[in-house]
Amino acid sequence: MIFMPRDNSITLGALTDLLGGTLVGDPEAVIHGVCSLDEQAPDAIAFSNASTPRTLQTGLDGLQARALLVRDDVDTATLNTTANLVRVPEPLPAMVRLVPLFYSEFEVERVVSERADIHPTAEIGRDVHVGAFCAIAEHAVVGDGAVLYPGVVLYPHARVGAGSVLHSGVTIRERCVIGEDSVIQNGAVIGSDGFGYYPSPEGHQTVPQVGVALLSDRVDVGANTCVDRATLGTTPISRGVKIDNLAQIGHNVSIGDHAIVCGDVAIGGSTKVGKGAVLAGASSYADHLEIADGARFTGRAAAGHVRKYEKGDYTGYPAQPIGQWKREQVMIRKLPKLLKRLRALEESVASRP
Repeated sequence: MIFMPRDNSITLGALTDLLGGTLVGDPEAVIHGVCSLDEQAPDAIAFSNASTPRTLQTGLDGLQARALLVRDDVDTATLNTTANLVRVPEPLPAMVRLVPLFYSEFEVERVVSERADIHPTAEIGRDVHVGAFCAIAEHAVVGDGAVLYPGVVLYPHARVGAGSVLHSGVTIRERCVIGEDSVIQNGAVIGSDGFGYYPSPEGHQTVPQVGVALLSDRVDVGANTCVDRATLGTTPISRGVKIDNLAQIGHNVSIGDHAIVCGDVAIGGSTKVGKGAVLAGASSYADHLEIADGARFTGRAAAGHVRKYEKGDYTGYPAQPIGQWKREQVMIRKLPKLLKRLRALEESVASRP
């Protein structure tokens, strides 16, 4: 979605009523926008997810925003502040509810540009926007209400589901599918050839990549991410999956419902990622792994020394259960002292007659 600022204001009392929260402060204070704690505006409201008075106090020190959304399970009575506080169960969802007060979603005009190149056999649904310099090949399908910003390319027989939004520079390769209400950010490629070769006396020979990539409904794909088509069969990305920028999804990878794939993640071919799994930034995964539903990996974790990862939290290189990793880190820190003791023992033994 594209958002544009609105010139709007609301009193802090009315804002608190809207959120169903509790106000500690001036109900007549006027709020003109939302902001973060990193870039504060004096007439706006910010939010803090701090879960203890001590960490919340850190955010309040030097607060410049007019008000702050805070968790209602944090005791604010002991805080050293005169700031306006709005107590709510969850500050981030509350902030999301406030965004439409100060930003409006940009409604692109539902027209098909005369400067788009659309093959006569392509199927274009109702209430669709196709921007300038889009290229839609033969037998491609664009569902009702979809938005293709300028420069989107659909290869032959590609399909875009109803209500989906493809930003400029997106490429959907032949026979690949985008489900309904999905968002593909700038520069992403869905259905690029998988990395498949075999050695021969003449050098590396290409394995034809004849499968497809299938994205289900409500899938978000970040900028410059690549989802490879399958060698044979499909690369299925299930409903509600969220993929960040610059991720590499290898051929025949499957990702379960509502999993999260953060930026710079690389997943090797045929790995299966379970429902609700979380793959944090820059973590990497070898091919043919099995990652259970709900498994979580920290940033830069590297999975591959075992084939199956059960539900749990993993970190490190190679990736291992966090509890085990912590114990090993404690032992590693003790190694210099242990080595010193070992050398002293060796010298003592050697000096005996």
